[in-house]
Amino acid sequence: MGTNVRIEPVTPDRMTAEDKARIGPWKDLVFSQVLLRHPRMYDVFLPYLKAVVADTILPQRDRQIVCLHMLQLGDDTYEKTHHVEISRKVGMNDAEIAQILAGGGDLLDDWDRTVMTAVEELYRDQCIGDATWAKLGERYSEQQQMEFVFLAGCYVTMAMLTKSFGMQLEPDLDSFNKNRDYTEAAE
Repeated sequence: MGTNVRIEPVTPDRMTAEDKARIGPWKDLVFSQVLLRHPRMYDVFLPYLKAVVADTILPQRDRQIVCLHMLQLGDDTYEKTHHVEISRKVGMNDAEIAQILAGGGDLLDDWDRTVMTAVEELYRDQCIGDATWAKLGERYSEQQQMEFVFLAGCYVTMAMLTKSFGMQLEPDLDSFNKNRDYTEAAE
């Protein structure tokens, strides 16, 4: 991620009453503050994000593997940093997270590697290969397979947004994270 901010966030002290109502509890999240610059797209994108992340029918661990691996492949810093914390809050340890970010390791089981392979195929080819699709189908319903693709695609978009807009991490990230229940996050 570059160091230049291209789209300035709307900080809480500059938010209108309408902005505050729209953004709700995410007023301190730079991602939300930046997207608030385009209210129509905020109103379209945030419900989609909530549907594929917070309301997913995929297991939480699988969701986090998809997010982390796709963000790593897309060389994203902002969202990846947040998803490391989200991964911890859903029960993943730092060694597992590090191996996902590294692209593999002995702490990851065959299923984890299948999820990562599907992410890699989507990133590289924009299509999950037949063999990997069949493996996903051994554990996932048809709707879960579809949702997997929606989720992975969403995080390609997230990387594009955060990097293109020059989003910077929250200045006091540790305090920010302590006050968030990321298991219900719409990020």
